[in-house]
Amino acid sequence: MPLTHSVVAACALLLAIPIFAQDPPPRVPGAPPPVQRAVFDTGGAGSGRAGTVPYFPLGSSALAITGPVRAGAFVSSAGRRALAMGTEDGRFEFWSWPIKWLHDFELHFRVPKYTEPISGHSIAQRVTVRPEGVSITYAYEQFTVQQHVFAALDAPAIIMLLEVDAVRPLDIIARFRPDVHYAWPAGLGGQYLVWEQQARAFLFSEGKRAVNAFMGSPAVTEASDVLAHMLAAAPPQLVLGVGGADERYTAPRLGEPPGRNVNTRVAYIPIVLAGGQMSRDSALALYARLSAPGAALREWQRRVAHADSIRTTQLAVQTPDTLLNAAVEWAKVNLDDSYVCNPDLGCGLTAGYGLSGGASDRPGFGWFFGGDAAINSFAMSGVGQGPLVREGVLRFFAKYQRADGKITHEISQAAARTDWWGYPYAFYHGDTTPFWMLAFAEYWAQTADHDVLRTLWPNLKKAFAWSLATDKNGDGLMENPSAGAGALEVGDLQVGILSDVYMSGVWVTALDRMARLATVMNEPTLAKQARRTREKALATMEAKFWLPSQGQYAFALLQDGTVNPALTAWSATAMAFGVFQAERGAQMAQRLAGSAVTTDWGVRPLASTNALFDPLHYNNGAVWGFITGFTSLAHYTYHNAPAGLFALQTVARSSFDHARGRNPEVMSGRLYKPLDTHVPQQFFATSMVLTPLVRGLLGLSVDAPARTVRIAPHLPPSWDSLRVDNIPVGSTHLSFAVRRRAGMLSLDVVRRGADRTPLTVTFAPALPLGASVAMPSVVGGGIAAPVIEQQAGDLHVAVRQDLVERATLTVGYTGGYAIEAPNMPPDVGARSAAPRILSERLENGTYDVRLEGVAGRRYDFRVWEQGQMRLIPVTFPVDGANADGYTTSVLRLTEKRP
Repeated sequence: MPLTHSVVAACALLLAIPIFAQDPPPRVPGAPPPVQRAVFDTGGAGSGRAGTVPYFPLGSSALAITGPVRAGAFVSSAGRRALAMGTEDGRFEFWSWPIKWLHDFELHFRVPKYTEPISGHSIAQRVTVRPEGVSITYAYEQFTVQQHVFAALDAPAIIMLLEVDAVRPLDIIARFRPDVHYAWPAGLGGQYLVWEQQARAFLFSEGKRAVNAFMGSPAVTEASDVLAHMLAAAPPQLVLGVGGADERYTAPRLGEPPGRNVNTRVAYIPIVLAGGQMSRDSALALYARLSAPGAALREWQRRVAHADSIRTTQLAVQTPDTLLNAAVEWAKVNLDDSYVCNPDLGCGLTAGYGLSGGASDRPGFGWFFGGDAAINSFAMSGVGQGPLVREGVLRFFAKYQRADGKITHEISQAAARTDWWGYPYAFYHGDTTPFWMLAFAEYWAQTADHDVLRTLWPNLKKAFAWSLATDKNGDGLMENPSAGAGALEVGDLQVGILSDVYMSGVWVTALDRMARLATVMNEPTLAKQARRTREKALATMEAKFWLPSQGQYAFALLQDGTVNPALTAWSATAMAFGVFQAERGAQMAQRLAGSAVTTDWGVRPLASTNALFDPLHYNNGAVWGFITGFTSLAHYTYHNAPAGLFALQTVARSSFDHARGRNPEVMSGRLYKPLDTHVPQQFFATSMVLTPLVRGLLGLSVDAPARTVRIAPHLPPSWDSLRVDNIPVGSTHLSFAVRRRAGMLSLDVVRRGADRTPLTVTFAPALPLGASVAMPSVVGGGIAAPVIEQQAGDLHVAVRQDLVERATLTVGYTGGYAIEAPNMPPDVGARSAAPRILSERLENGTYDVRLEGVAGRRYDFRVWEQGQMRLIPVTFPVDGANADGYTTSVLRLTEKRP
């Protein structure tokens, strides 16, 4: 039946008043009223048909985060095709890709006591953030309302469920400001909003009727009278009545009590927005399906099941650090949220979400960024999100690869609706292409997916050729003027750059992986070219970037033949992949651990000692989560484990201190607070909970094609155990537990899956400096002689065994030295105050630890000496403090000999 474009006056829809199930069970005197099954007339005005919505608890979530409402704090629920995001006090905006439908959606409440509705944000009390959705509790003397907001898992729809506990008649008013816009930079004209009585919903549309959505509820009792040909300035509203037909809201006359005694509880009243770039009939059918009795609850259950699958089938850790464990689980959820399906473009990884509000049509970084996707893929491949990497990183960005081989930097959600490729942003960055090559190789190493390698090998070769061509002077390095931006997009630090250390490190690593892939694809000439180019590039980096007088690597080679010697964290990307020489890398790690670079909440890209440093500058001083993660992994790679753990914990902590369960893009370089301009749910910050954890702290290195796994954990000295489950290795999965007992570290590893071809497992745990190594015992066959790996900051002993189903490997040792700083998490808004462990060294029987702390302050460090732990106080000098108020000290212990 065709829709009628009737405009319904505010009080005309009384036939949609919800009533309640008859014959409720008897109540115990004084007990709270039972939860009713809401019964709605769902057949249209006067149809006489009714449907019931049975009540059942939404259930608890293992990852639920509940707390008091904080005005302005970000919340979101993302599906594959839709996004609801807002603030904890209940103001939302809704998208279904690539369209922004509305902003400033907010509930208001009308009760007999007042003539004006009560705004939701003024009485929002508690918020619960879960992977499946956001729940906000509004509390007033006459009612409590819980609002559950979530995006459908794979439909272009946003759903709300309202639970009401009321002692007076109540009207719930939903007000919003309609947009009906494509994402920036595309345009759309002729937008309008009309009320459709038969659907009990507003229709959002435009002149060509190609974009359509419906938002409403079977519980609507009133709706705004809106213009039929344009979007009105006044916000439209829906009104949902709570209370039986004979208990409806009426404003009290003078002298009357404020309303009648209702004393009822209702669950669940739905509000649904459904639609997108589709026909009106399709949008209406989707809306009707999701607003039918019980449908919204089934969608919630689908979200719950999906979240449970992420939690139980992908990599999980159990460590003594419960906050880190929780951050890992939320990181998996966030990265799953990044996978978005656009009806024009396909399915790919977005970069992050943030409110656009009334002044913008850009949803944070909620469109497709090649570099971000590649960076995030390292974590996603490692935890078992390989299918998302295959489709959303490898195939998606290959589809939009430029003819000359360059991988796109960013693609707007509305790219198909405008001349996107004519804008300068699509291929702005140069590092995106080698990052995509590296993402491909790391995915292949984790999965042994030869099919995708064969399919996309021509794309890899084109990316390789394009990257090679950006080297104009023949030194082996990609050059920023011809390639595009690398580390920086803005600021004076980028002036005169020829090759920055960030892009150079990614390129050199990609060359190593490309040589191997070419060998696998039987292209020895290409493999040889990649190896020779890598050798040349490495020689250039060591010869020109290394500054011996400063004990650090420079930021960039400049076009005039000099270098920019600035101390930056951009070298950490190269260090994370082990590009630099071991001794020099260890020195650089010590520089990065210092307070000039590392704050209590993460790493600044530019040291505070630099004249260009500005703590509020995007590139020249603000703290970045993704740089912090690469720095953490750099520390682990060069065996500076205390600094690696410190940086990792700052990223994990950011998962809960700001937007609950989300990681901010950039924070101030002086105070622990995100910048006003930050994106609150940034995925390359989130991925840095996982990448340094998996590759650094756990020391996991998987090579499924070669059938090898290396487990080289850097167990903090106070940890006696950790457990890791669901590690993807090709078509199988591993789980393992590491335990520390007197004089021994052991690994118990179990393999699941049908494949029983042996894997070679190497166990190479970090031991304290100065430890004496005992001969390892290995339970099972395939024993290999132990290999001792002496590093600057620790000692590794590697034992190897072939694994079919399960095995136990042990490493025995005695003595040694280790240190742990006191745990001092910062308060939001605070300056740095925690001490730093810069480096550990053992030379000529002396254990030297370089430390930093606030000038004049005393800290108690836990030190393990020959197996015994004791507290050692260190008071830092008063004089000579740096710009952050820190001074240095050295803790020195001399080995006791019999």
